Amino acid sequence: MLLVLAALAAASTCLAQTMYRWVDAQGVVHYSDTPQPGAQAIPVPSAQTYRAPPVPAAPPATTTAAPAAPTGYQSCAITQPAADANLFAPEALNISVQVVPSLHPGDQLSVTFDGTTLPASASGAMNFELSSPERGTHTITAVVLSADGQTLCSAPAVSFSVQRPSLNSPQSPAKGH
Repeated sequence: MLLVLAALAAASTCLAQTMYRWVDAQGVVHYSDTPQPGAQAIPVPSAQTYRAPPVPAAPPATTTAAPAAPTGYQSCAITQPAADANLFAPEALNISVQVVPSLHPGDQLSVTFDGTTLPASASGAMNFELSSPERGTHTITAVVLSADGQTLCSAPAVSFSVQRPSLNSPQSPAKGH
C-alpha cells in the first residue's frame, strides 16, 4: 500500500525533486510535495524521459513503371462439343474454347478441325461454327499463340462423332421420340 501511495505521489509531482512523508495520529501514512510539520524529506530522482528518434525521411516517390508483360495462361480448354459426344445430323457444329485469363493483346487462338486450321474469329472471339459436318469421328485442337508464333497454351484435343441418316434407311430417329 505504501508503495502504491508513493508511486501515485511521485506521478502527481513530475516536477518535484523532493517528496515529504509523515504519519498522522491515526497511523495513516501521507505523502506530499509540500512540507508538513514532522514530515521526513524523501529525495525523488528526476522523471525518466524518452526522446523518440527523428522520423526517417519519406522514401522518394517512385515513377510508375510500365505494366509488366502478361504472364502465361492458367488454362485453355475446348468446352464445346463435349469429348466423346455423339451428334446426330447437326446442321451446324458450334465450337467453344475457354482461355483463362482472357487472351492477352497480341496473342491469338488457333483452332483446328481434323488438322485444318479454322479461320480466325473476329476480335479474339472464342466461338467457331462449322456448317453440316460430315459423318464420322472428328478431332478438334486449340492452341494460344504469341505474336511470334510460339505456343503459350495448348488445350487437350477433343474427339466426337457425327451420325447421319443412311441412304439405305433415310428415316432417322426424330428428337423427342
